[in-house]
Amino acid sequence: MVNAATRIEVPDFPEERISHDFLLGGSVVLKQPVDGYRAAVDAVLLAASVSINSRRDEKILDVGAAVGTAGLCVARRLETAKVTGVELQDDLYALFCRNVMENDLAERVTPIHGDINDGSLPLVAESFDQVISNPPYYAGGTRPSNESRAKAHQEGTADLKDWIAFCLKMVRQKGRITLVHRADHLDRIIGLLHGRAGDMTVYPIWSKADAEAPLRVIVSARKGVASPLTMRRGIVLHDEGGAYLPQTDTLLRNPMALPGF
Repeated sequence: MVNAATRIEVPDFPEERISHDFLLGGSVVLKQPVDGYRAAVDAVLLAASVSINSRRDEKILDVGAAVGTAGLCVARRLETAKVTGVELQDDLYALFCRNVMENDLAERVTPIHGDINDGSLPLVAESFDQVISNPPYYAGGTRPSNESRAKAHQEGTADLKDWIAFCLKMVRQKGRITLVHRADHLDRIIGLLHGRAGDMTVYPIWSKADAEAPLRVIVSARKGVASPLTMRRGIVLHDEGGAYLPQTDTLLRNPMALPGF
């Protein structure tokens, strides 16, 4: 179906295959597959790392938007943000469209269905102030039995190099790209950004305070800038028992910025 006012196509999706979830204390309603890719904390933290300092920061592209989690959280927290999200998978795109309508954000969030390798994708290079992405985390190995989950988590026709190249292509000069990814792939990310983006911030995400290494990293850099890298202290998610720490719980339940961003 099509909303006449916004022209967003909302494909059908069987209701029995949908769960109805809530983010940021219920301020974001999220429909997602019962069995398949499901939003994780990573997307919420990625959204919390986005800031808008002027009108030059307002146009934001979410690459690999899935059901729209990160983009919707950005739009809910930042009232002037204009978000476009690109998603390849039919089922996730269908739910992305529904989530935009459910959250009454059709005026500021635009879903696009397509492959970043497709040259006919209706996007203009260097037309976004910021680009955010949660690329697939795994280059190979055993594929999950659920095809949607496999496509979301494993590199396919586009590997990490392709994802970062596309993000850099879409962001304007001196605009910012921000990624959340596995901490053990930080060397790959820095290498792929080297010489193309600087003023880089690395923000570790630790599962527990006594963990030997961070679980994830948020990496943010500006295109065409050659400033030094800054390593932040990052955030610890869980206490010794596995429950969210108060600071993390507050961040996940409220539309607020990640400390340090």
